[in-house]
Amino acid sequence: MGEAERNRIPWPLAVSLLIEQLRNEFSLGEVYNIAEPLRRRFPKNHHVEAKIRQSLQILRDRGEIHFEGPGRYRKMRDLVRPTVRLDFDEAAAYSSARQVARVAVEAWAARNIRCWRCKSSLLLLPANTALIDAVCSSAGHEVQVKAVAGVARDHILGAAFQPLASRLERAGLPDYLIVSYDRPRAAVLLAEFIDGNSITAERVLERTPLAATARRASWVGSTLDLKGLVRHVVVGPSLDPEFSNW
Repeated sequence: MGEAERNRIPWPLAVSLLIEQLRNEFSLGEVYNIAEPLRRRFPKNHHVEAKIRQSLQILRDRGEIHFEGPGRYRKMRDLVRPTVRLDFDEAAAYSSARQVARVAVEAWAARNIRCWRCKSSLLLLPANTALIDAVCSSAGHEVQVKAVAGVARDHILGAAFQPLASRLERAGLPDYLIVSYDRPRAAVLLAEFIDGNSITAERVLERTPLAATARRASWVGSTLDLKGLVRHVVVGPSLDPEFSNW
């Protein structure tokens, strides 16, 4: 499995999200200074700075930034234009409709959503990171992204029950970004954060194990009871323009 597939986000996109925080003219050193979330989350990757330089070259070739001189760059346009539109083609390699939705929604969140706590951009983590899909780029706040067809109600499907229960024994859960979407229109209807600390053990319900004939036989999932919890809406019909509070 290649690095891009493991990370589930192209490096140029990750770097474009990072430099969104910087002024229009910036230096390579400034990019390195704000790349700590990448270094912390990928401790075995010893080539983060090389990947950043390579990504800046790609962004330059795309016309998104201009090379001003050794280690100096200038933004040519807004790198990320917020939208409620989903691009399901990004997940074309997957056959499962649920997987397609998950990958497309996570990529959308990385481009369009900021951490509700500190307002910084989100960076997707490797596919095998337990219980966490993203961290914010400035403070490392942890986020789990949940894609829900239609409008999310008071109960949503969670991750495997035991890892959730084990984490709750030692710490709070990550914040949940619940993204309700319309598949035919390829659009986000609602996106809302729920404080992970408000999801207590009593709200994590154990599901029936999968049948012996299932691909993941005996796997035990969970249902999260969100009834009564405060929801911090970041995208919704009452927020303009295009259903958002950009």
